[in-house]
Amino acid sequence: MKKLCYTEESLLRKTILFKYKFGFVGEAYIAVEEFENDYKQYKYILEKYLSLKEPFYCNRNRSYYSTDLKETINLILSIDSDAKSIINSDMSFQNKQYIIFSLTEYMVSYIGKLLGVCFAHEELKNKYYISLKTYLSQFTDYLVCIIFNEDFKSVPFISKELLDNILCDMQQLHIQEVREYSEMDNIFIMFVTYFVYSDYLKNQDIIISPLQGAVLIPPFYISIQKYINRKVGKDTNINFEYVRLSNYDNSHYCEFSLSQQMKVLKNQYNENANVILLDDNTGTGSTIKGIKQELSKVFINITTGVLECRWDTKLYTSKFPNYPAFHLNDVDLITPLCYRHYKFFHDQIKYIKNSEKLHSWYNNGQFYKLKMIYHEMDYYTYINENCFDDTIKNRLLDIYENFKYIEEKIEKWREEY
Repeated sequence: MKKLCYTEESLLRKTILFKYKFGFVGEAYIAVEEFENDYKQYKYILEKYLSLKEPFYCNRNRSYYSTDLKETINLILSIDSDAKSIINSDMSFQNKQYIIFSLTEYMVSYIGKLLGVCFAHEELKNKYYISLKTYLSQFTDYLVCIIFNEDFKSVPFISKELLDNILCDMQQLHIQEVREYSEMDNIFIMFVTYFVYSDYLKNQDIIISPLQGAVLIPPFYISIQKYINRKVGKDTNINFEYVRLSNYDNSHYCEFSLSQQMKVLKNQYNENANVILLDDNTGTGSTIKGIKQELSKVFINITTGVLECRWDTKLYTSKFPNYPAFHLNDVDLITPLCYRHYKFFHDQIKYIKNSEKLHSWYNNGQFYKLKMIYHEMDYYTYINENCFDDTIKNRLLDIYENFKYIEEKIEKWREEY
């Protein structure tokens, strides 16, 4: 069973994420009675980013899921000035912290959307990919500092000139839209899974993730690792890159084939680099296996991992008789965390985007909790009976124990708040 080191445990214990109630897609809620006076006073700012879902305020609204390119750019520019106004206000510290956390989530999401578009076009990628990666890292660094309850006054600055140039160049290419969301933009899930996987991340040189769903995982993981290492006087030497391949989402244009993307990586990195390929979820395992097959032509040492798994199709085969569910040896790091089904995902986004003040899902306080498959079945026995390779079995059981241990800690610390 994983035992957090003293530094990890003390840091994990002070995270502000335990203060908030999280919804299905990662949105964070705060009680109306704690927030209403401040909201009314600063409504001219906050109505851009928050929605009222009585008896809570929600830190996402229609604008978070905007697909309009120009609106996305304008909101990035607004966040910069709005965050400074909130920081310099007379609002209570707790409410101020919630807002700055929320605005930073917006910024990270928006930059991730722009990066996804730029990656797909050679002209845009050559001009903006590195800059957007750098800004994404700066804002995930800042977000992690907020999460660990540190001072949030030093808001990173993003260049208006860069954004104006991106908008102009995209419009010249007749690009008017960005993606609505990245599937793994759930800060709570990413935060917890980092600590579950931390031992497997320590010796990696590169994190690679597929666009668009997993765009936020690599910079966020690296920012947490940097923060923890800084506390113990260690350096963090790990980079991140992206690839674009999806067997299920072919609606987003990309000028580069997967083999062309591999050539770029080959020119940048040594074949002996330790690579971890992380995706947001797996159902069949086909996407991550397909990417690994191509990466194997460039790198020798590749570990694969996912944050959520489609356990329902694997275990309840009578309900999904023809579904080609992943095998336990398809992915190196498989979690017992259940996949959040897209039907509910889209329904929840629709709830957040609408103007109804009463949120029918959460008005009784039933918020999202990490849903583990071991709550529904004897996971330990299942792994032992279905895994015939001792190395794979031991690794999966180690991850299982990590999740159980950290989940117990989280529930205990949540009660303290």
